[in-house]
Amino acid sequence: MSPAIVKIDGKDHVVMVTPSTNPFQRARPDENEKGKVVGIDPLTGNILWRYTNWYCHVSVPSAVDAGDNKVLIVGGYELGATMIKVEKQADGSYGTTELFTTKEFGDQTKPPVVHKGCFYGQFGTNNRRDGMVCMSMDGQILWKTKRSYDFNKGSMILVDGLILATDGAMKLYLIEPDPAGFKPLASAAVLAEGGSGSENDPLASSVGGRDQNWAPMALADGKLLVRDQSRLKCLKIAQ
Repeated sequence: MSPAIVKIDGKDHVVMVTPSTNPFQRARPDENEKGKVVGIDPLTGNILWRYTNWYCHVSVPSAVDAGDNKVLIVGGYELGATMIKVEKQADGSYGTTELFTTKEFGDQTKPPVVHKGCFYGQFGTNNRRDGMVCMSMDGQILWKTKRSYDFNKGSMILVDGLILATDGAMKLYLIEPDPAGFKPLASAAVLAEGGSGSENDPLASSVGGRDQNWAPMALADGKLLVRDQSRLKCLKIAQ
């Protein structure tokens, strides 16, 4: 995963997440080390705090600044999400407290979007397809699109209070984030199959096949960059 900047008591901390032991790559049968979340001083490199009970053996998304000294860590592979709080102790050091862990929210490939006290993620894993999921700050699941809008490891960004999201296959959506329910404003098929050779690759076929488009998107100066497996497109985004 990539480092993330999180505000703790108004100061920048660099947060890194390391995975737990991969059950398919154990050096011995009883090996089961938990993953870690650490906060680092960006000026000195000193580790300021750590959380040592993260359980996800392929930890890809960066940590999310949830505000109020809280940090959300998410994963895929049916392993969910954990919220921790970082607090300064009487001696000046920092400690961490686990606020909740849930297996009903996560994201296998990217950090979720946070907007007005709610998180929005695509919880499509190898074995479950919950689609886009909305979760409150205290871990309550507010809604899931399931397969009615089949989001599965696509890209998401927040722009001017709206979500731009690819569904992991071919569609791009404009979505109004709302804890009351999923509110798509517009959609278009902008991505395509191709380029993976997945018809000869059983593993690629099992996790997405030829329409597996998980690449991140980027927006600058009103131009959106999206990519499928054979092309990079630049789309003009207009109000």
